[in-house]
Amino acid sequence: MAHTRQLRKDIVSACRILSQQKLVEGFGHVSARIANSARFIMTPRISLALVKERDLLTLNLKGEVVEGSQPAPSETWLHVALMKAKPEVNAITRIHARVANMFSVTDRKLEPVHNHGSFFSGGVPVFYKPDLITTPQLGAAVAETLGDKPAVLLRGNGQVTVGRTIAEAVMMAIYLEEAAEILYGALQIGTPIPLTGDESARRRVEALPPVDLERAWKFFKSRVENV
Repeated sequence: MAHTRQLRKDIVSACRILSQQKLVEGFGHVSARIANSARFIMTPRISLALVKERDLLTLNLKGEVVEGSQPAPSETWLHVALMKAKPEVNAITRIHARVANMFSVTDRKLEPVHNHGSFFSGGVPVFYKPDLITTPQLGAAVAETLGDKPAVLLRGNGQVTVGRTIAEAVMMAIYLEEAAEILYGALQIGTPIPLTGDESARRRVEALPPVDLERAWKFFKSRVENV
């Protein structure tokens, strides 16, 4: 019970952070798996900036709402598919970061050129159908496209980030847009120099260990809790 209560609080914090960072404006959703359960908690069909704990929904892996009275997002199947296909994933953000979105509608790969971008080594995969993810089949296809990456671009339709924790999924959302902004800026100046796979791996181990993800999460959470 204590775990679930904290999970609900962290989901609301995630909603506030993603809104404050302008990674969502009116749309988007967040979900998190309940430990040792075949259920997960998800935000309803409400702007994330307005979501309160009482609005949160509990769903099973059939996509059925088992607790909560608000309508579920139209892309519920995205969350269901990822939760079913990837047991290592415990949290998901569905966002609409604007610069990252540019890379979903061009043939330019979004690849890392700076430390925080190292999480996206090899480039961020793109799901090329522009459809909303409203069916189990589309959800499964997005899960396949994501593979073992922390993020996937949905062509002209925003992004999805995942993590072992809510903190990790949210920080991947923030770092994804930062990586897109740095690469976009570099393209205006000259030819970007992507990090190699080895460089990215070293940056993640030496400069960005899990403790620093938690440090960043606490910083962003403090900003929204003190407003």
